[in-house]
Amino acid sequence: MIWISIAGLGVIILYQFIYISNTKRQMKEISNILDDICSGNLDRRLLADENSIVRELVYKINEIVIRDKEKFLEKEKSERVYKKLVTSLSHDIRTPLASLIGYLEVLEKNGVTGGERDEFLKIAKRKAVNLGDYIQELFEFLKIESGEWVYDLKKQNICEVTRLILADWIIKLEENKIEYKFEIPEEAVYVVLDKSAYTRILTNLIANMIRHSHATQLTVRISYSLNKISLSITDNGIGIDEKDLPFVFDRLYKCDTSRGDNSNGLGLSIAKELTASLHGEIHAESCCGRGTTFRLTFPKA
Repeated sequence: MIWISIAGLGVIILYQFIYISNTKRQMKEISNILDDICSGNLDRRLLADENSIVRELVYKINEIVIRDKEKFLEKEKSERVYKKLVTSLSHDIRTPLASLIGYLEVLEKNGVTGGERDEFLKIAKRKAVNLGDYIQELFEFLKIESGEWVYDLKKQNICEVTRLILADWIIKLEENKIEYKFEIPEEAVYVVLDKSAYTRILTNLIANMIRHSHATQLTVRISYSLNKISLSITDNGIGIDEKDLPFVFDRLYKCDTSRGDNSNGLGLSIAKELTASLHGEIHAESCCGRGTTFRLTFPKA
């Protein structure tokens, strides 16, 4: 019996020795991997046996490393966006500003008169308006990015709000010889909205159409079901190329065909960001030469 007890105790001691040795080996490996992670290699992951005492600790450390890598990649992406923004800002402000100054200098020095003077003034005004629009969109973009846009969410009759917004665009549409049709229900349909954000969304979408689509017709339609409302803005313009369509809402993205030199790549991005903040969705449908539809959906209040 004594020998059996001694043998059993020996087995237990041997098992404990092996267990402690394996644990020390794992801790050493974990320490080495953590040193590599601290050196900047966020692709490393810790490993542990299924029955290891440090298994839960290893899982939690891996979760922290994964989150840190995601934050690092997001930071890199943001830095690239802001570098691109600064480059775009320099070009998009400097170019029209230089052109505007050039037209004003010609008007001031050369004594241009008659129809030519009127045409120069019209061009100068258009460039000044485009520059002002760009600066406004830039401020709004930065407010959204920094989280400084303050939302005043209220239950709104989206049909009435939409009619009021579109009324302000009628003169602009007529000036650009664009026929318009508004199909908006007479009854009240309620949605939780921030009125200024919703106004900016429609403004950016219609302005984008006027600037870039070369359309002669515009249709705005609101429909609704039991749980959601849908708003579509459809034109008969040149459309958006299939290769550009997936990226039209990306920040600073400029299509080759649907946008001109006065595009800054911010308007549609702002519309998407604000729509998401209102718990809505936005997407674009287009066919080259046959027009484009921007479709918004919001949950009913």
